[in-house]
Amino acid sequence: MALVGNLKDLKLPSLIQLNCMERNTAKLTIEHNGRYGFIYFDKGQVVHAEFDPYIGEEAIYQLLTLYSGNFKVEGGIRAPVNSIKTPWNNLLLEGMRQLDDADDTSERKFDHLFERLLTIKGVRSASLITREGTVIASSAPYGEKYGYLFALIMFQAEKFGELTGREKPEFISIAVSPYKYVCSSYNQLYLVMELEVKIKLDVILPLLKQALA
Repeated sequence: MALVGNLKDLKLPSLIQLNCMERNTAKLTIEHNGRYGFIYFDKGQVVHAEFDPYIGEEAIYQLLTLYSGNFKVEGGIRAPVNSIKTPWNNLLLEGMRQLDDADDTSERKFDHLFERLLTIKGVRSASLITREGTVIASSAPYGEKYGYLFALIMFQAEKFGELTGREKPEFISIAVSPYKYVCSSYNQLYLVMELEVKIKLDVILPLLKQALA
């Protein structure tokens, strides 16, 4: 029977360690926002990985940056090729070292914010955009046109609040079938969060407030 779950609940380093310590021969499939990654184990060693366009060790390092995504572990499946020779524990150590080194770069300065948000059940992705609509950081690949659209909606909502003498709205809910979004201001930027369609706003908004506090 395949093991299935989400990286929000069981992190990738733990998944790799579990399969290696149990000396499994298996295939681990990860789906994140329409992209697929694969890690193959052979008798407890990581022997191959793919995460387009990366192959081998670099694929592992890229997969370790993911905070969420559905996974499935299927036993008894062997790797099509062997692209990794490094022992699994050294592989994990190097991957975590690269993550630590990248934490202070501009590209990853918002990662801890995204990680907090993505641990909330119902939040699919999060992005930060400028007030001009430029996407500057995202856990998902948003197009620039969507950044402009969200920025325009937030700008108009803030202007409406000013004209009516009300405070700026804390959150704006946007439904664009089949998607649902919540937008908020964040440190002179706009924060856009894609939600699962069935999630109820009265349930998730208190959790978002806590994560952004």
